[in-house]
Amino acid sequence: MTTRYLRHQRLVDHVEPFVAAGLLDAADVLIIDAAVRRFNASDPDVLLAAALALSVQRRGHVGVDLLAVGELAGNLEPLDERAGGVASPPVWPADLASWQRKVLASSLVSLDGDRKRPFVAQVLPEGRHLLMTQRLWDVQQRLANRLLQLAGAIAAHAPDQDRLHEALSRSLLAGAKPEHREAKEQVARDLAVAARSRLTLVLGGPGTGKTFSIRHLLAALLADRPQLRVVLAAPTGKAAVRMTEAMHEAGRGALANDKCSELLAQLPSSTVHKLLGKRPDGSVRHNRDNPLPADIVVVDEASMVDLVLMGEVVEAVAPGAQLVLLGDRDQLASVDVGTVLADIAQAAADPASPLHPCLVRLTVNYRFADAPLVSAVAAAIQGGSVAGLGAATDLLNGRPATTDAPRDVAAILPIPVETFAHRSEAMRRLAQPYCEMGGYVAVLAGHLRTGGRAALCDTRVRRELLDAIGGYRVLAVHRKGPLGVSGLEKAIGQHVRDVLTAAWQDRKRSHSSRPPARADELPREGGLWLGQLVLVTENAYDVDLRNGDIGVVVCGEGNRLAVVFPVAAPGDDAAGSPATQWPGAREVSIARLPPHMGALAMTVHKSQGSQFRHVGLVLADGPSTLQSRELVYTAITRAQRQLTWVGSERALSTALQRTVTRASGLATLLGARVGGPAAGQEGQSGP
Repeated sequence: MTTRYLRHQRLVDHVEPFVAAGLLDAADVLIIDAAVRRFNASDPDVLLAAALALSVQRRGHVGVDLLAVGELAGNLEPLDERAGGVASPPVWPADLASWQRKVLASSLVSLDGDRKRPFVAQVLPEGRHLLMTQRLWDVQQRLANRLLQLAGAIAAHAPDQDRLHEALSRSLLAGAKPEHREAKEQVARDLAVAARSRLTLVLGGPGTGKTFSIRHLLAALLADRPQLRVVLAAPTGKAAVRMTEAMHEAGRGALANDKCSELLAQLPSSTVHKLLGKRPDGSVRHNRDNPLPADIVVVDEASMVDLVLMGEVVEAVAPGAQLVLLGDRDQLASVDVGTVLADIAQAAADPASPLHPCLVRLTVNYRFADAPLVSAVAAAIQGGSVAGLGAATDLLNGRPATTDAPRDVAAILPIPVETFAHRSEAMRRLAQPYCEMGGYVAVLAGHLRTGGRAALCDTRVRRELLDAIGGYRVLAVHRKGPLGVSGLEKAIGQHVRDVLTAAWQDRKRSHSSRPPARADELPREGGLWLGQLVLVTENAYDVDLRNGDIGVVVCGEGNRLAVVFPVAAPGDDAAGSPATQWPGAREVSIARLPPHMGALAMTVHKSQGSQFRHVGLVLADGPSTLQSRELVYTAITRAQRQLTWVGSERALSTALQRTVTRASGLATLLGARVGGPAAGQEGQSGP
């Protein structure tokens, strides 16, 4: 995109290098150019700041801190991957303090939220200001006010605190191991306090029992008031389905009674967008004037919810109703603007904050009981100290830092890139877990050899195959490039196809005396091949599929290929689609498949909320602003038992030293203090 349509030549000369370098978007510069005449603002430095405040939103920042622009510039990924080769490199203002004063005095900028001006400069600690659009300032201000209101009010359905504590203690401690009883009793106490407020925050890493705790809390509340209206939501369709499945599992726990288990199993679950009634024009059906018909709104994976969407959620909570947020503040932030959960956690960590009584912090991890080494690495990264990050690097490279470090050497396998003479060897080793015993390729190949096409129509075979596809996944930092998703999908896919083709031809050979012909190669249809993993990228309610669902291509009826997806139980498709229902597997024809992509490799961002028994993490082989401590932590905590990572120790160390810092003013509005306790240092332990 070019700036040749700008009307002000001084602005053209000033911003052209920034646009060419991919640091500014030309569309944003055109918007600023149009505002120049109306607001009588012509200083190119001011206009540069305004354009930057627009462009940084595309990278998740709420606004731009002009005094920290040097640090920001070093972490800006080009908006356009084709950017580069700039003849005249961008030149930032030499005196940042003078630049900020000039911007604050501009007719474009308000210091008090004056709606007549397009930008607002929010006052930050230490004399800094965050320059943002009027719209985001309004969203941020309303969200902060609403959260503080919710935190300071008692829910209409709140039971007696002592009675709730007694019920939770009885429920959570039933069947608990002796070493876990103290932690679970602490959770019972904390939940009994936090659950009386109209805002409840349950924060912790994967496997610390966030959903488990809320399940028991809801059971206790429903035992007291069965008529309570509870809705469950998550940012993605797949995460919403997992919440439903978690509530179905409630019957296996020591809940209040069978009636509570039945009520939990019937709780509706949906995406946050669907819950709010999001329309194509961006408006919502449920808001302050038409609130959600629910007494309790539970939002899981809240770290993935952006500023605007979270603002819409809190506005839609009915008077007297309760909002429950579950999430891990240390995971990657939302794709869109803001770091809402991290900002809330930072404020709530302060004992003097009105949000503090709403916080339940869970730190005891149960999911990694079979993989203490993976757990130790995740904990070291989460702590963020120099010593902790050094220990994480050592453990990931097979160097235990202490004699009492976990010795489960099979849990983590580093594959240094320097050991590969050719990249194809790396791809072969990454593909190997798919093809080993227990891997989905090995399962599929075995049934192809023994039963051919007919075997893949068998319900039990499909259930076995679908269980196996959750065993392993390759995660990458980038979408493009040889070590990005596109390159990995192609290279790993070739190894997988070779194994399946051999099995397919073995079956043909065993039923024919002639050698396999070209026609005996692996079946293909609609651009997909037999055995390919498929990731759905858009919600499609007509076939009951959601963004993030993963299935596998098999042989369907009439010698046609189809894709089977896992389902919790057999039943009729609510949308009335022609999709075949199987006990544990749903078959969808390739013709009815919504937008999709291969799923042998996926980005770490896409993997959020998922769990795999074994994860293969591929680090970028060059400088990358996406490769950060949060990304490595998120990838590692997707693995339940085993982690394989590919890359250099230098790339790993660089990633762990780099944290993703998004500019946001929400924590300040919520009363977070400079130098106050970090969210991870305050709170209670629990399951």
